[in-house]
Amino acid sequence: TRNFWELWLENKLGRIATDYGDLTLGFRFETILRLNKNKEDLLQKDMGQINALIQQQQDSQNFIQEVMENKKQELNQKKRENIDLETMILYDNFFVGTGIHKKRQDTIISEITVKMEEKRAEVVKAMRKRRTLEILKEHHLLKKRKLQEKKDLSIQDEITSNFRERNF
Repeated sequence: TRNFWELWLENKLGRIATDYGDLTLGFRFETILRLNKNKEDLLQKDMGQINALIQQQQDSQNFIQEVMENKKQELNQKKRENIDLETMILYDNFFVGTGIHKKRQDTIISEITVKMEEKRAEVVKAMRKRRTLEILKEHHLLKKRKLQEKKDLSIQDEITSNFRERNF
């Protein structure tokens, strides 16, 4: 048979273990924190896609620029040789077309860059919200831990005082 103090101690220790398990629970903004993390992840994914699109457009623009430079060199070589008027017109049309294409690419890149900056601002805002909630959660957990330590200390004091009374 167990005596009263053994049962009481077992009950208290069981409650302490349960209370420690509850330390991580109880933060009322946990769902909002998880939603903000997911939102931030999605925004960063979108920003990565926009960044990839900018890089793709810039690569396309660089390729066209290289082709244009090569064709200019080719035209200069043909000018040293004997060149007919139709070939000159073809090269001129090519340069005009690539110039128009370059302006269009510049416009596209600038529009995508504006969208990228807007998305970056959204990501920064989401990161700030998430970090604020994480700080609130850390403070909440610290407060709960301190309260639990205080409860544990009072239980230990009570156990110690009861143990001394029993032995004396």
